[in-house]
Amino acid sequence: MAAIGLVATSAVPAEAKSEPKVLIYTGTTGYRHAGSIDGGIGPIQKALDRAGISSVREDCDGLGGAVGNCDHPDANPRVFTPENLAQYDAIFLFNSSSQWLGGGRPGPLWDEEQRAAIRGFVNAGGGIAANHNAVDMGAGVTTWDWWDGAAGSAVGTLMTGHAASDLNNVATVRVEDRRHPSTRNLPKEFGFGDEHYNFARSVRGDAHVLATLDEETYEPGPNAMGEDHPISWCKQYDGGRIWVTGMGHFAESYSENGGNNNLVKHLTGGIGWAAGIGGGSKCTP
Repeated sequence: MAAIGLVATSAVPAEAKSEPKVLIYTGTTGYRHAGSIDGGIGPIQKALDRAGISSVREDCDGLGGAVGNCDHPDANPRVFTPENLAQYDAIFLFNSSSQWLGGGRPGPLWDEEQRAAIRGFVNAGGGIAANHNAVDMGAGVTTWDWWDGAAGSAVGTLMTGHAASDLNNVATVRVEDRRHPSTRNLPKEFGFGDEHYNFARSVRGDAHVLATLDEETYEPGPNAMGEDHPISWCKQYDGGRIWVTGMGHFAESYSENGGNNNLVKHLTGGIGWAAGIGGGSKCTP
């Protein structure tokens, strides 16, 4: 990917890379999915390595602390700069979270300079993949207009509620696009137990829907969406690529079958697409 500045007007070619490189970021200042982060990072990195994608994990645990916990020099200020992000082809926000207003948690995950670096990264052709909590960083509250909330944001909606946190609440996932790298290795439909997210609006028409949940097959909880319930989607956005899924609450979902499972396959393909590899769908609505 091209190197970027805070405003993407004068990109400088990055050094040639032998393989795609991804930043896996697990920083949190809101709720922290400690189990899935700790249990999932290994299977995900192994799967990426098998796919020929190198990865670097960066973390910052600000849960329950003072505002600015993720501003330590060894954390965000070092990671989210134009110069550092220029080495990556994509960022994977692995259950990252921002402020949780209802829980009295600390402030935003990124300051304005760090947000500008992320936007510049995408403006210059980079990609972002995000799962579960990273799709809902503010627990139903917009955390950053560019990222979540309105139809024109990167995610394109907000999570307004979820099913009970029960691994045995198994939903049927229906794949809509079998060409995309994140879904081509999945069955046409499969059962998946999760803390299933409900969203304020369907992103259909604004994003390319990859998979949906069949609410007739599980208990959806508050704010059920009905017949059209996208759970994974992608889009071309602001010069780059966005891939998101609401899936991935439980640690067991990552380690199942030694890491060779539908969730890890889905994430690996989505991260690869965000990094610009894998071909398939162009992710237009």
